[in-house]
Amino acid sequence: REMAANASDADGDGENTDRHDSGSGSKAAKLYANIAVDYNAAKSNPFKRYVEEPTFASAVLGLGRPNTAQHRSSSDTCSVHPCSALSGQHVLDLGCGAGHYCRILKTDMDAAIVRGVDISEHMLAGAEQQETQTPLGIAYMCQDLLVPSAAANIVQTFGPPEKVDLVTAEYLIPYSANAKELRQVCTTAAALVKPGGGRFVSIVSLCSASIMSAHTDGHLESKDLGWAATWEGEPHDGMCVEMTLFAQNESSRCTFPNYLWSKESIEKALRSAGFAQVEWVSMVAGDNAPDVIKSAIDDIAKTPVGVFVARRL
Repeated sequence: REMAANASDADGDGENTDRHDSGSGSKAAKLYANIAVDYNAAKSNPFKRYVEEPTFASAVLGLGRPNTAQHRSSSDTCSVHPCSALSGQHVLDLGCGAGHYCRILKTDMDAAIVRGVDISEHMLAGAEQQETQTPLGIAYMCQDLLVPSAAANIVQTFGPPEKVDLVTAEYLIPYSANAKELRQVCTTAAALVKPGGGRFVSIVSLCSASIMSAHTDGHLESKDLGWAATWEGEPHDGMCVEMTLFAQNESSRCTFPNYLWSKESIEKALRSAGFAQVEWVSMVAGDNAPDVIKSAIDDIAKTPVGVFVARRL
């Protein structure tokens, strides 16, 4: 539980020293060196497969609606399916892990160029293995995304274009242990996105109403969706929780720490970095979801996960 201490100074730049002794990025790299196999197995997790992926697709394809509306039926959202929505576009996936979403962006959405960046050599080894087995022309690099030089290093390694049409990130922001790191992630994304309409689409764990209304030393879970969150102390913006994902039929599990930030804190960091518009997309079950998932509307609503689309004007 080394990484499960509460984050400090949600509004300021306070250092969380238990995590910064060897650097936030290096600890994340060590974490995924230990859990890479279990984490990849958890891709069969019901929430990730039937809610997260279709919602991410809706956001990327521009089909998602602001989540001020009521939750929609599955017929109102898209499943991941082949299309040409990103034809001709250059995409950069930050915190790409083993390249799961990189391959979706390339094969299902027809992105012209996809590149992935992650701090974990173990996760990238899985991505490279997949690329070797089924070549798609996806390039990967190892880089700590919580350091100020990240954007410059990425451009130097990959070369042109320096600015891409779309930056994506799946659960990268939840590794920001304090507000300074949160701003740094957003600044890195902004530095890599084209001005004049370039987008940053990200899946994030959230300090949500369901978390904030839970008890001290809390526990929140959904058996149907296959996840659980546990934490110590009073819930607060920037808190650290241990997230557990269960594979389909609970055949395996994977537990890892996440720092949960509120939508307000994330939006503040995004606007500070140069994004002019931020929209949150409702989490909904896809058309291919089993009935037990489609009917789990309350569980979907309480899941502390969100997807946003931020634009540079």
